[in-house]
Amino acid sequence: LRQIRTTVSFRTCNSIIHQDRTCKTINLVVSMPERGSSMSREDSHYRPYHHRRRHHHGGGGRRIPDRWLNYDPVGRDLEGTPFVPFKTPLDKSFFVGKDDLSEDEHFDVDRIVQYAREQGKTIGLVVDLTNTDRYYKKTDWENYNVKYIKMNCPGHEVSEREDIVQKFLETVDEFVSDSSNDEKLIGVHCTHGLNRTGYLICRYLIDRKGWSAAQAISMFEYSRGHPIERGHYKKSLYEAEERIRKGTPTENASTENGGGDATTP
Repeated sequence: LRQIRTTVSFRTCNSIIHQDRTCKTINLVVSMPERGSSMSREDSHYRPYHHRRRHHHGGGGRRIPDRWLNYDPVGRDLEGTPFVPFKTPLDKSFFVGKDDLSEDEHFDVDRIVQYAREQGKTIGLVVDLTNTDRYYKKTDWENYNVKYIKMNCPGHEVSEREDIVQKFLETVDEFVSDSSNDEKLIGVHCTHGLNRTGYLICRYLIDRKGWSAAQAISMFEYSRGHPIERGHYKKSLYEAEERIRKGTPTENASTENGGGDATTP
């Protein structure tokens, strides 16, 4: 397989994961028959970050979030949806003095916009779920005419915060209702672009699109390239599906924001 570092594909083809034991990378090589089209070996998505366990506290600049280097920067856009999940971009100041990091690991707003453009895609909206403003400036998105929405979402709590869920659903509804956004992507990220991000994207697919929880979770995990790690988030998604099936109203959860941003997504 061609090994192109941080090749980010927004193509909507489906596959299962095959591990290359030699270079310890993840290559997506086999098509899932139930959704999308087949993918040739030349179309393989190279994931150089998967299974890396890195912690970086040295060097100059600002401290990189815990475990941030362990996750792929960005996933594929989810087939049949406008969503593309990614981990939080970081301001360039985070990479100052960290000479042991490759250019591929310098993931900022400029890089994600570039990736999208290279695939003929446009990001029209970004929903930032981190519970902090320290990672980058919102003007970084506005400079590219990307609408930026901040939703402070404490780590580990999103499944108990129906107010955040409803705000997310309404934000996406408003964006997709505008026909001028039909071909645009919605970028969603938390610190690692995984748990909070996955929960809210899956809730939209369940609540608004009628997907089953299993279908939504499977598609998100395939597209992101990492599994949702919070078992209680998955349990909550199945409960949401059951409530919708039974027509049971959702109870309002607390609207109190928690403390600082969790070190895990």
